[in-house]
Amino acid sequence: MAANLAPQTALTDLCACLKGRVPAAIDWEGVLGLANRTLVTPALAEALATQKARIPDEAAGMLQVIAERTAARNRLMHDQLVEAVAALGSRGIRPILLKGAALLARRGPHCANRLLTDLDLMVPREQSDEAVQVLASIGYRPLGDAPASIGSKQGVDLGRESDVGGIDLHYRLKRSGGECDAEWLEAQCSPFALNDAVAAMPSRDALAALFVLHDQLQEGDYWRGRIDLRHLVDLAALAGEQGGLDGAALAAFFPPGRARRALAVQLDTLERWLDVRVSIDAGGAGGRTRVALQRWRRTLQLRRPGTETAFTLASWVIDPPLGLFEHRGVAARGREVRRMLLEKKATKV
Repeated sequence: MAANLAPQTALTDLCACLKGRVPAAIDWEGVLGLANRTLVTPALAEALATQKARIPDEAAGMLQVIAERTAARNRLMHDQLVEAVAALGSRGIRPILLKGAALLARRGPHCANRLLTDLDLMVPREQSDEAVQVLASIGYRPLGDAPASIGSKQGVDLGRESDVGGIDLHYRLKRSGGECDAEWLEAQCSPFALNDAVAAMPSRDALAALFVLHDQLQEGDYWRGRIDLRHLVDLAALAGEQGGLDGAALAAFFPPGRARRALAVQLDTLERWLDVRVSIDAGGAGGRTRVALQRWRRTLQLRRPGTETAFTLASWVIDPPLGLFEHRGVAARGREVRRMLLEKKATKV
């Protein structure tokens, strides 16, 4: 039983530390290992900055090194972001900052508490190919088998050998009940200066919605019962800013039904693990029951990871993902089934 409880125990202790509270009995090796895997070590270092007396020297030293390296990496990525926004702006393209790119811009070049793997930008579909050409003029090339233009796809991954991270260029975001494009999102943005360049910054609630949309619906965590702890920490930070998150405004980004329930589950997870409460209407008694069942499922799945596939299949039957059984060819359905059942992501728990 102890082995089965280990993932839940490590997550419980890690979340306590992320809230600035060091448990009396803690397995530092397990906590730091999970923090590294879920990419929250920089946030952990900041949260424990005033608790050094309660941290073993070796662990404290590791946290300091990670924070310093993250700060150095983010300075480079901030420079990269400013350069890309300026290049696009020179051609009349104002990109929307998404997810980590938005957080980095808000926190500035000295940000040391958030690890970024890439920079997500969004442009209008009609400007997508021109945006790829602009970024190509400053050295960016499609990564892997990515097309030279965006075409009919959601976006394209671009990179340069000299950079620490790439650029994910989007012109639409998959959304339950439809798709939101740059025009839809830009209405939720305001101009944001990056040196002499200007980008579009989503509102606090819109940015929070993007994290939930990405994890719960695009990556299927709603059905798979997984937690992206780094993005959960991001939501907690946004909720902790002056003014916090407006539950009603956040809910307005998600159509009633499946999408709204996915949001409710994410907010319940935020409260369960990081003690941050953002209230929304989950959809009456039925919605609250589904949220409670999802909390129970996630807890059991942490104890017994082998139950994930069975729970995922059951969740498909109860609340099927849009597109899995609707208006899709056999090959597309097969790819989606394999992705949601077999694709593993080490950064999630």
